[in-house]
Amino acid sequence: MASIFTRKAINAILADEALTADERTEKVFSLYGQALDDGYISKSAAQAAQNTAIEAAKAEALKGVQAPNIKESDEYKALLGQYDADKAMWAARTSEEYSAVKPKFFETVYRMIDHADGAKPVKEQLSEIAGKYEEYFTQQETPPAKPSFGAPTQGSAPSGKQGPSFMDTWGFVPRQK
Repeated sequence: MASIFTRKAINAILADEALTADERTEKVFSLYGQALDDGYISKSAAQAAQNTAIEAAKAEALKGVQAPNIKESDEYKALLGQYDADKAMWAARTSEEYSAVKPKFFETVYRMIDHADGAKPVKEQLSEIAGKYEEYFTQQETPPAKPSFGAPTQGSAPSGKQGPSFMDTWGFVPRQK
């Protein structure tokens, strides 16, 4: 608190006999109020001072600092390389070269193939992989035209003896409507 609210100032007010008891009380309280106002800072003034100090500290901290170029970072380059590799893999999934690979093993087979410049052709590498891991590939054999159960049939079913029928023997004639 400020130096105006002291024992000496209060004793001077209390010693003044020209004042009534209510006036003395009022003077002591007004002296107390002046002391409070002397060191009082409003909330809005304190917030404004705080914001100004923060902005000044930011400006000082950022002086001479440039924003990083994200596209030049190692993480970005690694992520972009992974994206390109995945994009090439998904494009290869629909290509004719990989049509014999089962869908659930496609990624495994794709990662086994050497995609570097100067490597063997993909068809050649696929045939080598198919020799080692035949379960990764669908069989390209053509199935038989129709199933065969037992010996092949020749001719037709026996017709039996052609003789007079029951109807012929008893003379039944079907009714006509």
